[in-house]
Amino acid sequence: MLSTQTSPAGMAAASRTKPASYAIPSKAGKNTVHRTVAGAIAEFKRNTCSQMGLGIGPRLHSECPFAVTFDEYHPSSSAALERTIISAYRQVYGNLPPTENERCTSLEARLMNGEITVRDFVNGLAKSPFYKENYFHSVAPQRGIELNFKHLLGRAPLTQEEVQNSIKLQAEEGFDALIDSLTDCAEYAEVFGSDIVPYMRAGDSYAGMMTSSFNMMRELAGTKVAVSDNAQGRRSRTTTQLAAAAISMMKPIFKGAPTLPQQKYGGHQPPRRTGAAPFRPFGVKPLPY
Repeated sequence: MLSTQTSPAGMAAASRTKPASYAIPSKAGKNTVHRTVAGAIAEFKRNTCSQMGLGIGPRLHSECPFAVTFDEYHPSSSAALERTIISAYRQVYGNLPPTENERCTSLEARLMNGEITVRDFVNGLAKSPFYKENYFHSVAPQRGIELNFKHLLGRAPLTQEEVQNSIKLQAEEGFDALIDSLTDCAEYAEVFGSDIVPYMRAGDSYAGMMTSSFNMMRELAGTKVAVSDNAQGRRSRTTTQLAAAAISMMKPIFKGAPTLPQQKYGGHQPPRRTGAAPFRPFGVKPLPY
């Protein structure tokens, strides 16, 4: 009989790579990076929930149909910290490695000291000059939005409405407010929590995902793993897929009730017979002529 370690299920569980995560007791009053007004409100709600011993984000599947990660174990060793930092740079910077001078060493030190969480570290990387230079100033608006979703939520935009709302928020409140809306949303909290680095999750068929989302993530990921998102071009790669998804979701136009054929006889008077009807016993078929 196979043991837990040698059984197929045990070997599959042992070979499965979990997302990079790191947790350390945070220092009171220094657990966030600079955020906009909306981000500060979201942080206040998170702190209130943690003090009351409540989970963060909605729990109704219809409101936020994603997995809950608060009961997972997150290590606090130096190896976990190094793996988390490397994974965060690779994920947020779209596989575009920064130089030593372009690294956010101050954020790394604050994460190591417990002043910020992994979510705050990801938020700070997305607001860095390096990220803005490569994925905000040098790309088309829709291209930047789809990369923001890929880097911070691990998925492509589901609808064109998501892209339009993000572009509107970015134009009205600025780029930092857009980043805060992604890292402080209920979806991010439900999927990644405070200690997990975002990762590509279109291949897991998560709840609420449309079939077209996998194809859009394949377009965003590119054909080669080693190629960075910066080298994929400046134009959007999901415009056609989003348009096709919008057409497939359109409801058919109601054309009204079908018209029935008009009856030949009015009232309740059937047509009269002109001749006598032949007698036929019940169950006996008439003879063919």
